[in-house]
Amino acid sequence: MAPSPEAIERIVAKLDLKVPPIAVYDCPAGEAFEPTIAASGRACCFAYYDRWLEGKTLVIRKSGGGFANPTDGCPGAQSAFGLSEEYPPFMAHFLTDGVGAPMGEGLKATPELAQEFIDSTKRPRLSQDELLIGPLRPEHWQHVLSITFFVDPDRLAGVMTLAGYWSSDPEMTVAPFSSGCGMILRSLGELDGDRAIIGCTDLAMRKYVPPEILSLTVSPQRFEKMTTVPEGSFLDKTWWNDLLKARKK
Repeated sequence: MAPSPEAIERIVAKLDLKVPPIAVYDCPAGEAFEPTIAASGRACCFAYYDRWLEGKTLVIRKSGGGFANPTDGCPGAQSAFGLSEEYPPFMAHFLTDGVGAPMGEGLKATPELAQEFIDSTKRPRLSQDELLIGPLRPEHWQHVLSITFFVDPDRLAGVMTLAGYWSSDPEMTVAPFSSGCGMILRSLGELDGDRAIIGCTDLAMRKYVPPEILSLTVSPQRFEKMTTVPEGSFLDKTWWNDLLKARKK
């Protein structure tokens, strides 16, 4: 069941969020998501971060240009979002030493380790050849795949605590190795259980967000539960509210 706008506004206010929740949708772009902007070239999806804050929705369509000549945004995002079925054959070397690849990023010690990571990924399954990223619209809840909070470290502590409010699992929140785009969707389907994902730790995308910003991504089911936190929870108690007061001095 979709959370009500009032329930969403309540946790946004109690968490004192500066950035509204951002959703990934599996549905076509339409008038309901206007204003929209289409991904182009090889731009990282996080290059549109400021547009999300303006209320715009990014449309990422399946690219026909491939890794060498992308037409609809970063080729890595095409794979991470399930718009492309396969990584290019040189991907393990792209992440490491650059042998036979356009470049080498040195992110893993060996191509073998990088290939193990690639082989472990599970691409999302979409219903069509485009995906939307933009402000959360509860009236389109049936199309929501994930919700992401973009927060500073203080509010990250708050949303992490809220995500784990009904769980005894000390590893309810995890920080996997992934691309920035992978962390806002793909990682949710790669882990056992309904986890919360700490993101914005991909070196390639950090330049597009303010230096204090990290993220926490949750499933629609987890987000819905978060909006039902009762009165008298930590959000109404001393530690959280003293922290907010201390930062405002």
